[in-house]
Amino acid sequence: MRYRMEGATVITLDGKRTIYAPGQLTWENGEIISVGPEDSDPTPVDQLILLTDAYLLPGLINGHNHAAMALLRGVADDSPLFEWLQDHIFPLEAKLTAEDIYIGTLLACAEMIHGGTVGFADMYFHVDQVAQAVEQAGLRAWIARGITGDAETGQQSLKESLEFAAKWREHRRITPMLGPHAPYTVSFDLLEQVASAAQTYDLSIHIHLAESPQEIADLAQRKTTPFALASAAGLLSSRILIAHGTHVSPSDVDYLAGIRGGIITCPVSNAKLGNGILPYAMLRDAGIMVGLGTDGPASTNSLDMFLEMKAMAWLQKLAGGRPETFRADEALTAATTGTASVLGHSGGQLAVGRPADFIVVGRRSAHLIPEHDPIANLVYAAQSKDVRYTVVDGQILMAEGIITAFDEQAVMVEAESRAKMLIS
Repeated sequence: MRYRMEGATVITLDGKRTIYAPGQLTWENGEIISVGPEDSDPTPVDQLILLTDAYLLPGLINGHNHAAMALLRGVADDSPLFEWLQDHIFPLEAKLTAEDIYIGTLLACAEMIHGGTVGFADMYFHVDQVAQAVEQAGLRAWIARGITGDAETGQQSLKESLEFAAKWREHRRITPMLGPHAPYTVSFDLLEQVASAAQTYDLSIHIHLAESPQEIADLAQRKTTPFALASAAGLLSSRILIAHGTHVSPSDVDYLAGIRGGIITCPVSNAKLGNGILPYAMLRDAGIMVGLGTDGPASTNSLDMFLEMKAMAWLQKLAGGRPETFRADEALTAATTGTASVLGHSGGQLAVGRPADFIVVGRRSAHLIPEHDPIANLVYAAQSKDVRYTVVDGQILMAEGIITAFDEQAVMVEAESRAKMLIS
């Protein structure tokens, strides 16, 4: 079937930053076949959706997540990172069943669909259940089974990762990755094995690096840095998604120059855990790609990419000491084309031949009136509750605020029951 939406302000985020007001977007078989001014495509369609007082723009892509941790939202808030992980999160995660993770991921998918997120990069375990939840929800996902341990104890998680990749790599919306958790949970020998497997099986890598001051201090005692270690292990030879990268130093830029992939910043999580602010301007000036993510809903408490865009802008302006050091369009780019580029994905913009992954944001709310600059409105004023439609691979997953792909209320009830059992 051929679909068209028209009447909204269409923000393409294409190479020329074209905006059509009003505009139209037409799609078929999961692909955009025309985009332009409202009357630019006279061909008939099977379904026409007329929009008023709305923005139509590329869907947001959450570049770093642990979606099933929605079941752990609010656990041990306000604790330092390593205490939070080792004393609270890791013991609870040991109790999670495959069904827990399926329901937790579906709960997260509901939140993301409501908030205009069309895809996310995830690292967790029981990844078949993560993928099944994503498949049911209709989102895109780049999924990595978290790998921890040393060359001996980590073999099982590496084996599971490769089995998962073989099973799911031909899926239309799911892309497997390898997920060595972090330098403080994975031995150097195992990191080398992951790097070798990524090369052998042509898989991208998703890893936490340079997230906290403690990580930097611990590696300094070994006379290395996160990026020197990653380079020595061979991780930077494959496409790589570096989660956080909060503590990138000028000497690290040489390791990152020319990599395929880039850094995903998670400003709310990094601020909440007291870990610091990404040196975005240094990375931008060095040509290193930066995308945007939320981190898991246990550390961030929400999967709200509109909040992340605001937080990124606020913190970068604060770090730069001047408001002009970071612009609204840089935040929107990070949440769309930036993350897509890190992942090697062709989405993040509205153009012919690109995936039909987009959202409609209503603008008939007090906090969005008047409109002097649509990009500034979207980044600084819009909220996730303003999203009216979420479309992924041409499928309408949410229409006028109602999720169509699954029973959201049933998932919420089941998730709440499982979370209570888990804590008790």
